[in-house]
Amino acid sequence: MVGEMIWQKLHREGGFLIPDSMADVRDFCEMNGIKVGPDTPLEKVRDIVKSGFDADIAIWGSVERVPGHSTDVYDLVIKCVDFSTPTPTVIYEKSARTNSVSEIPHLYVQQLLDALYGRQPGSPPPPDPIAEENWKKNPNLIVGGDFERAVNGVPVGWEDRAGQDREPLGRLVAWVPEPGNPRNHVIRFSFDRSVGDSTGVMYYSLPFQVQEGATYRFQCRWRSNGPAVKVFIKCYAEMPSEYRTESPGTKSRSGAAGPGASSATSRANSRTDARAPYPDWSQMRECYRSQQNLKGPLNTWNIHTEDFTPRHTQYTPTWGRVMLYAYLGEGTVEFDDIVIKQIIPPSPGESKKDPRRSLASGVTLKEMEEREKASRSDAGQERSPPAPQRSSGGAR
Repeated sequence: MVGEMIWQKLHREGGFLIPDSMADVRDFCEMNGIKVGPDTPLEKVRDIVKSGFDADIAIWGSVERVPGHSTDVYDLVIKCVDFSTPTPTVIYEKSARTNSVSEIPHLYVQQLLDALYGRQPGSPPPPDPIAEENWKKNPNLIVGGDFERAVNGVPVGWEDRAGQDREPLGRLVAWVPEPGNPRNHVIRFSFDRSVGDSTGVMYYSLPFQVQEGATYRFQCRWRSNGPAVKVFIKCYAEMPSEYRTESPGTKSRSGAAGPGASSATSRANSRTDARAPYPDWSQMRECYRSQQNLKGPLNTWNIHTEDFTPRHTQYTPTWGRVMLYAYLGEGTVEFDDIVIKQIIPPSPGESKKDPRRSLASGVTLKEMEEREKASRSDAGQERSPPAPQRSSGGAR
């Protein structure tokens, strides 16, 4: 799945027109009997790239496990060639035997991307002008991210309970004026060591819609006088089940039929455009998580910014929630100006995926099911008793 990995990285970093999906590339090659390997002549690759895909740059190669090794030792070949001029330009070419599978993405694919983007090894990707423009103009998906409006002490767009035990706001988590700036409101976590060194304190936003494969940017202001701070962006897919999960904004452990019975729902249903009413939350399950570790000096406002791309190999994330989290020791943590914006839309071919258990797996779920059926069929044939033989003699 090295090709899929490279496609995802190119899609995330931008700057090139790439196929809608690797599934499209595989389908085209299969339909046209195209096979490209490390030894394929450049002229043949040029013809495929120019005539078949109307493209200029090709990335291809091979990865094969080395026999006789108990560890993940692979023979890897990666080639990247620019065919935009009469004389092909080799951008990157590497043949290597790996000591571990992790070398492929973290060393060789990274070297390929550095060469393709013309940057020094280890340098961050250049800013994507489209992403930066969308960051400026697109709407904030977090309702009430500035914490300036509340109903009965509950910020609009956020849950009315917090902490591991889902207790009402006011003790562990409170909506308060910012000290020294009473016209501005913040969310404040306050807890002692018994809480900080065990469960910590969490607080959720109400759900917002996401698109799989789109890139989003999260930003917030935060400050702490001691405790560690993290933010989790959790994304969910519908997975029908007899077990019911708690609806956003409610305390019920048995699971409600959705956010409809909660005061939080009236806030949610007041949303407009993309902020549609919730699905049946009892059937939603987490399938993606972005963990963002907030670092900065104590007792001062810090700004944290980080991009993320919801994606799953088997399920399709459609809804997200922000979970603010603080832990370790005792003290106070404050949050303000929570923002999530879509900065890069999903590729048109994002939905064209072959479901599999993980990105590391080259076996699709369909292939697994077919193998399981074949295995059951073979086992059934082995267990079948021989058919009774009729006697050829006459009755006695």
